[in-house]
Amino acid sequence: MLSRTAVRFQSTAARPLLETILPKKKTINRLLFDNDSRLAYKKAMPILTTVYTNLDSPQQIRLPKYTKHDDLMTLRSVLHELRSATNSVNKNLVDLENELVEQAAELGNSDAIAMLAFEAVASSETSKEDYKYANELIQQLTEKKHPLVFKLAGDFAFSKSYHTQAAQYWQQFLELEDDTILASHVYSNLGVYYYHYLNPRPKLDEAKMCFEKAIRFGQLDSHIVKAHYYLGQLFSITDPVLSRYHLEISASKGLQESLPSLGFMELNVFNNAPKALEWFKLGVEANNDISCLIGQFDAHVRCGNKAKAIKILENLKGLKEKLDRILATGISKVPESYRDLATSNHVMLNTFFETRSQAIKALQ
Repeated sequence: MLSRTAVRFQSTAARPLLETILPKKKTINRLLFDNDSRLAYKKAMPILTTVYTNLDSPQQIRLPKYTKHDDLMTLRSVLHELRSATNSVNKNLVDLENELVEQAAELGNSDAIAMLAFEAVASSETSKEDYKYANELIQQLTEKKHPLVFKLAGDFAFSKSYHTQAAQYWQQFLELEDDTILASHVYSNLGVYYYHYLNPRPKLDEAKMCFEKAIRFGQLDSHIVKAHYYLGQLFSITDPVLSRYHLEISASKGLQESLPSLGFMELNVFNNAPKALEWFKLGVEANNDISCLIGQFDAHVRCGNKAKAIKILENLKGLKEKLDRILATGISKVPESYRDLATSNHVMLNTFFETRSQAIKALQ
């Protein structure tokens, strides 16, 4: 059986007690209920405890006799949902999640086997023997038409920029499973494909349908938040009120890309400069978003706040001069992870000074 050998047997410092890093019983019970757990808290905790206690020596794990492989994957989902809900990562709980998958795979759970197989294929540290074995497992699961293998194949293909192949795998998944939370993630992924990656041109109607299905079948996780964001973009011209609804949901869940869109919509569609300034301020405070700085300038000009507009203008001039100097030395000298951002910000600033020349002149 495949396993995360490199991390699985790595010795760690003494771990805190499990009960000190898990939420209260009431919260665990609710998560168990939400995930349709066969086991209640009283039987779930002994499983979590024995796995957690032996994370550094998994060969010593002795699961209760009533444990089924589906129970282990359900508990893994509970921990994953807890991590998403709290927007935090506890290394010990992540290790527990991973070991639950390992144990489920050893008991024959197809989802767990698929997850480990694709992890092995994706890892550069996988031995030739394990790589070959992982592909054999994937082939077996494909022949059995196990749904998750198609979803993971799509994810893997997409990560390698084989976008068309990814979409084909995701469609195969939906032919087998089309109304679950996992399906909502696939709908969201397909929506992004139709919106951004389909050649020679996007299919916006298909994207809209996929995002709407994602929301219908999903919970408000990161995939669904993005679906709301894209629907906000798609409805921005045809139905601004509906667009604002979707963008406000994505913004309320921390998707910062929504903030400039909301700001400019309030400013230019609903003519509500004070509300626009609220959104632009959030964007600037969150990550110094240049489009939100530009939005602040536009809103202050609209409101006649000359002093504030000039202050923002000086800030934008300073940013442009800095980027001019950096890019003059050559884009190759910019750290690779910042090149796209530096280039797009530079284009945005150049466009700003070209298109706002009259407003800037009026401030002088």
